[in-house]
Amino acid sequence: MSEFQLTHIALVGARMNAFHPYGFHKRTDLALRRVVPELNVTEVEMLGRRELIARLKTQLPLWIHNIIVDEAFPQRGHLLMPIRRFEGELKDSREDEVISAVLSNGFRNEPFDPLNLPHSMPMSQRCAVVVHARVWQDAYKRLEQDVLGILADNAQELLRWCKDAGRPEYEMVV
Repeated sequence: MSEFQLTHIALVGARMNAFHPYGFHKRTDLALRRVVPELNVTEVEMLGRRELIARLKTQLPLWIHNIIVDEAFPQRGHLLMPIRRFEGELKDSREDEVISAVLSNGFRNEPFDPLNLPHSMPMSQRCAVVVHARVWQDAYKRLEQDVLGILADNAQELLRWCKDAGRPEYEMVV
């Protein structure tokens, strides 16, 4: 996981609220653990591609975490390419105001999504983030599009993984 530490901090730590329903409140609690999102046969078979991608998008922090920690994750080799590129962009732009804020918040397990700012945030702070969000937005949107496309293309494999990974006897490959 150390290869993707910044990605995990930015996309899991800064979105820990996605893990709360599964009983996880800190990134460190997730070490070597899978978090299996709810995905069922009906969703995969009945939803059109656009709707399936929208469903997967709501669970993106969970998918990113699982891709990083489970070497048996379906299509992991292909999924690591966009994650690697995103990790590189985070490293290259660490000094960027918004990326720095995402990483700081993520390290502290505090929610921060520059593309979905809370209404409680003071307007001056919101404006400052919006003005400087371009680097984050470009990198995140590219990652999101690439990862969700691969997941949707391999929905049947993903469905099997969800079914197997939720069983206690299923050992995680590390």
